[in-house]
Amino acid sequence: MDKLFLQILNMNITAGYVILFVIAARLLLKKAPKIFSYALWSVVLFRLICPFSFESMFSLMPINTQTVPHNIMYSQAPQIHSGIAAIDQAANNSLPAPAVGVSANPLQVWIALGEAVWLFGIAALLIYSAYTAVRLRNKLKPAKRIYDNIYEMDGVKTPFVFGVLKPKIYLPPILSENDRAYIIKHEQVHIKRLDYIIKPFAFLVLCIHWFNPLVWIAFFLMEEDMELSCDESVIKQMGSEIKKSYSASLLSLSTGRRTARGCPLAFGENNTKGRIKNILNYKKPAFWVIIVAIIAVAAICIGLMTDPQERLLTVEDYAKGFIEQEIEAYESSEWNDVKIIDSKITRLEKIASFDNLISSPVEVWRLEYRMKPDDITKAVLPGGMNEVDGWLTEDSSMGKPMLIFSYEGSKVKYLGCTWSGENDFTTLSGQEAALRIFFEGIGLLPNETYSGNHIIVKFPLSTGEICRLFLSQPVVQGDSGIWCVERWMDENGTVYHAAPKTDALTADYYKDLQKQCDDGHKSWLLDPLQVAIEYINDDLGQHTYLDELVPQYSVKVEDFMKTPESH
Repeated sequence: MDKLFLQILNMNITAGYVILFVIAARLLLKKAPKIFSYALWSVVLFRLICPFSFESMFSLMPINTQTVPHNIMYSQAPQIHSGIAAIDQAANNSLPAPAVGVSANPLQVWIALGEAVWLFGIAALLIYSAYTAVRLRNKLKPAKRIYDNIYEMDGVKTPFVFGVLKPKIYLPPILSENDRAYIIKHEQVHIKRLDYIIKPFAFLVLCIHWFNPLVWIAFFLMEEDMELSCDESVIKQMGSEIKKSYSASLLSLSTGRRTARGCPLAFGENNTKGRIKNILNYKKPAFWVIIVAIIAVAAICIGLMTDPQERLLTVEDYAKGFIEQEIEAYESSEWNDVKIIDSKITRLEKIASFDNLISSPVEVWRLEYRMKPDDITKAVLPGGMNEVDGWLTEDSSMGKPMLIFSYEGSKVKYLGCTWSGENDFTTLSGQEAALRIFFEGIGLLPNETYSGNHIIVKFPLSTGEICRLFLSQPVVQGDSGIWCVERWMDENGTVYHAAPKTDALTADYYKDLQKQCDDGHKSWLLDPLQVAIEYINDDLGQHTYLDELVPQYSVKVEDFMKTPESH
């Protein structure tokens, strides 16, 4: 329900702008036939019922169509993003932030209250409309059928159409033959254009968005344009010579109390003054006016129905965003008393790319940058950071930031950051291992490099600590496949990935070892315990003997990932 309510709010914000635009466009189309103004309201209806759209370079939308984030209730710093800085700043300053020690976010309470009021309003309007429709239906039972779907009834003061599945025209008995012809033609145009369906549907949409005053204005203006365009259609079909008598009939009917007043399923004569004025001033539009109006309405509809194209962010854009986050973290530190007044990228270089790690291509970019404080003498230099010509370097104890990106077609997607000091980025295998660690950490890869057979080998360090190796067969499964150590765990449960010392891709490296073994060389790679001893002694620099190893065969990665205490 929360997600639905927030989506309704977003649709209201978007539709509010569209309504204002359509109202302005109606003034520009004042000389054009009213059918064009009536058609414009379809854009408002689209924005009020459709939670999504498509992007276009011709979009006239200046705002973000997802102004209110769906997770705003749980955010530590709730913010809206309309795309208009002044609105965002004013609204965000008034949004309540979570209070320490309070179980519920204040924004959650307000949204829950808003949902309750919203649902109550919908129920009230639907109940009222159903009540008035039933009451009017009962009142019309004595009506006398004249012909087709046209009925006459005493007590009806003004003509109207009622019904959805089988719409009927109800007339007062006092109409003259000429007046009856005009009025029946008017109501028949309504039925032919399916206005008897459009209006109830528009009212249903109004019930959903009842809390927005602009939607009420749009509904009433749509009704007005519906009637005016109907009048123009009658004149077009019956000739301009009827304008005076048609206006006189409307004027005579306007003195009666509308029988269908308050019922959204019925509609009849309203805005008599505006209709008469429009009828008397109506002239057959010139051909060029029609063409211009068609082009204008089409352009407005496309512009208001579509969302602006999202600007594709580049690697440099994401790098600047990363720097801004680092600056914010630096300025908010308790030990810091300076402000950063400038920053610059000094190096942004792609150092690796892989196509076979995850479902999309991956790149690693090395970033170096500088930050300029307002007072260098007061700047605190945390571990690894230095000062160069009044600028602070970005160095940290973890090394340089390595930004990781994937690609969806031509669109760059920023996945996160790792650090050069945490992994070996000097070789392809080291870069691949670093990325695998990163992807496993965010759940894009499983906690095993190779599927198939696995063996866990426990071994002691010289300190007495008991550690474990996780061995797999990287190329061929079974007795003819070589073994490798893909990761190991210390006594504290910390897992370390084992990357082979090679500048080739890991897969190519192991394929070459498998071929050598198939050719009769390095047959010791077929023995997992020999591989384990080799790794412990050479890679870990420990002196362990074969009889100190405790192997566990036919295991799964879940067995290895358990902490030592759980064994």
